[in-house]
Parts: sequence; structure tokens; C-alpha cells
Amino acid sequence: MVRIAILHSAPRPTWSSRQLMKSFSELGAQPIYILWNYTSASISSRCPLRYHGKCLDVDAIIVRGLGRGLSVEKYMYRYAFLKTAESHGIAVVNPADALFLARDKFTSLRILHENGIPVPDTIVTEDPSEALREVERLGSAVLKPITGSLGLGSFMVDDTDTAYYVVNLLSSLNQPIYVQEYIEKKNNRDIRIFVVDGRAIASIYRIAPQGYWKTNIARGAKALPASPSSDILETAVRAASVLGLIYAGVDIVENNDGYVVIEVNASPLWRGLQAATGVNPAKELAQAVLQRIKK
Repeated sequence: MVRIAILHSAPRPTWSSRQLMKSFSELGAQPIYILWNYTSASISSRCPLRYHGKCLDVDAIIVRGLGRGLSVEKYMYRYAFLKTAESHGIAVVNPADALFLARDKFTSLRILHENGIPVPDTIVTEDPSEALREVERLGSAVLKPITGSLGLGSFMVDDTDTAYYVVNLLSSLNQPIYVQEYIEKKNNRDIRIFVVDGRAIASIYRIAPQGYWKTNIARGAKALPASPSSDILETAVRAASVLGLIYAGVDIVENNDGYVVIEVNASPLWRGLQAATGVNPAKELAQAVLQRIKK
């Protein structure tokens, strides 16, 4: 029987992980939920991956979370673990290089830009003075972690006095300062497009609460079914492809000049999307993974 590992840092399976496990079971595979903290990688053909000290014998690993606040050393280890899996023929979804690329907000946006995909003006710097100059130039900007998700730690500022405190906080924590042009959202919403295996399978509008700018569902945004233009859908699919992702949540903001890709999430949640659209991404993703194993 095909064995699929769902890899996360959460002690108990999250809602999305449970949906994946159910979908794999329905397709005749055996899913197991594993935690990063009990994994090991070895330079050994006999037992390259271990879990709780025993050989980890799986056909695929679905990475549902890398974890937050990781040290550089843990970050490097988790990359090494996934690359070891790939080197021994285990399908890793999303692939390690693509997953870690998407986790780096600046580099992923730079690559999208170099491939002709519209993105906001963005800089990353260790120089607080340069960050403040960029805020002054942009007028309105978003300051956020260079890695992260769910809108946590993101601040919208429209004056250098407010930006001063955020910039100095990041600097005091030895963090790079990521400054991005604030895009005024049409109808105070963005579009989340869920891409699986080169297809846009579902789209939602994420509408921010009144008087609030963040459109993350985890921060209280409302999800409604969306029917984006074919151009926007094609851009979402291409963004995932350019970054090498098998599945992704692509966030796009429409404005008076068209639209821009704000972010490409390599471990997207989908509870709100599934409730709004009736589409279950877990089924689509499970089928895509099993097809790759068969090849």
C-alpha cells in the first residue's frame, strides 16, 4: 500500500491535514501524520529517513508546515531532511527548493518580476534609514517579516513617524526590514486562487472587515466565491509554475491600474475557500500526488 506522510510542526493534525489524510485514505493510500521534532536524516542507503528512531518508509511527504520562528540551523536541517527524501526517490510536495523559495517573500517576488508577472514595488534592507526613505517615497507601505504567513507581524504605515517605531523594532530584533508598496485594494478585497498541478481549481474574494486592511481569513476576512478574469487565472497558474510549486495559494490584488501578485503561499490553508466554493483542494492534491508516485 502507498504510504503518505503529512509533515507538520503542530502537535495535533490541523483541519487541512485531516482533510488530506481523509482524501488519501479514500483513494486507497495510507496516510500518517508526523512531526518535524521527531525526524532524522542519515547518510545511509539502508535508512536515510527516520521517525522516532525507526526507518521512515513512505512514498511521499506532504509538507504542511515548516514551523515559525526557526533558527537558521533548524531551517537548514529541515531543508536537508527534505532534500535527503528527494534524493532517495520520495516525492516531496511541495518540492524542497520550491517550498523554501516561496517562503522567502522577497526572492520569490523578484523571480516573478523577472518572469514578467506584475508585483508591487518592494525592497529588503538591513539599513533602517533606507527603509524609512522608502516609506517616505512610497507614501503608504507595508512592513512585514521576510518569512511568515497569516498576516502575522505585518504593519501598514502611511507616515515615517509611525514607520520609525516599526523599523526600529525589527532592527532591534536583528531582522531584515521588508518594505512593500501598499496597494489600495478594489472593494477592500483581494483574490486567493488555489492552484493544483497547473490548474486554478477554485478562487475566492477575501474581503477585509470594515476599517481594516488585512484580507487574511485568519485575521477575520470574509470569503466569497470569485470568478476572476482568464488573464488573472493564467497569471496565478504561471506564478506557481515559475516558482516550481505543485500546489499554491496565489494572492492577487486588483487596483485601478490592473492587478499585482502580492504573495504565493506554498502551504496554503483552505478551510474558508472550501466553505465558500464547495471545492475540496485536499482531493485534488491527493490525486496529483498519487499520479506523481505512479510515474
